[in-house]
Amino acid sequence: MSNPIDGLLTKEQTDLIFENMSDGVLMVNEDGIITYMNSACAKLLHVSAPDVIRSSFTDLFLQNKKNRAFNKLFKNSMEKGQLTDKTTVKYTPTDVKDSSYLTIDISLMQQENTSIRRKEPFQGMIVLIEDVTDSQLLQQHDHDCAYIFAGLILCISIYLAAWSFCRFTLHIPLTTHDYTLMIEVITFVLFLEIAFCTSFSLREIGLIPNISRFRTNLKETLTTGMISCLVIILAKLILSLAGIKIKGYFIGGSLQGAYIYIFTAFIQEFLARGVIQKSVKSLLHVKYQKQLSIFLTSLLFSLMHLPFGFYFMLGAFLLSLALGAIFERQKDIWGCALFHWGCGYLAMCLFF
Repeated sequence: MSNPIDGLLTKEQTDLIFENMSDGVLMVNEDGIITYMNSACAKLLHVSAPDVIRSSFTDLFLQNKKNRAFNKLFKNSMEKGQLTDKTTVKYTPTDVKDSSYLTIDISLMQQENTSIRRKEPFQGMIVLIEDVTDSQLLQQHDHDCAYIFAGLILCISIYLAAWSFCRFTLHIPLTTHDYTLMIEVITFVLFLEIAFCTSFSLREIGLIPNISRFRTNLKETLTTGMISCLVIILAKLILSLAGIKIKGYFIGGSLQGAYIYIFTAFIQEFLARGVIQKSVKSLLHVKYQKQLSIFLTSLLFSLMHLPFGFYFMLGAFLLSLALGAIFERQKDIWGCALFHWGCGYLAMCLFF
């Protein structure tokens, strides 16, 4: 190793500094060939540094169509000589599912800090790359939850206001079908909000079933549901034998009502579990995060059954507690919808 001259660092010292940096360092020459890449950069771009040295930067990194912003940033610098400020872009490596957010600072070789120089050929560049995925995801999380809660509060407020207006001002008696239709409209509006205004995927809100646990989840749901149904029937029997009259007949309902309630149960589970519980849990960073999210979701779920009376709200609250626990275990709403349909409809036929 040669000694430094006039206070300058040797190549070995420079390489040692770059290699110990937490940010990525990348150098590309005038021919677009990678001449240097430190370990941090290789890790951020999901490549092996020794394998990509003396390779074309364009061929390696600018062919993935998923990285539109990333590709445009480097093409502007390499093809147009365009200087840009530090820019944060989304980067998805080839053959890797997870994406990351990178802040990229490009310095062009032998070029002053001026505006675009289109006529001069590309002289090479030095690139500094910083991983800002955690902070970017935190900002996106806050954005998503803010949108969902704003939409949720607005929809519930409109729902309760419409019920109050029809019931106490216009004195119009609404049927169960009317209330169900209102909830379905709310759910559809919230689904559109999630699809177009947030980054939540269909899997995150529970719409895509967990295939790896499908049989286990189905068996667990059926077993729990049968036990719960037996408890509901036993409770009705005990109350009837005790002389507590709840309905004029032991059980009501119809096959048509059971068919319709399948759709209702799914819609309500998407609203309660996929939207409310998912969002509440994301916002709570406390010791009993899961338990509190289930409890608060159940309170809101029971509130949406306010027009049916206190006892119906209490039943909805208890049902929601069980459904919340199932959702946390199974991570999708399909088992919850099946449980909701069986136990919820049976309870309504026996008690309401």
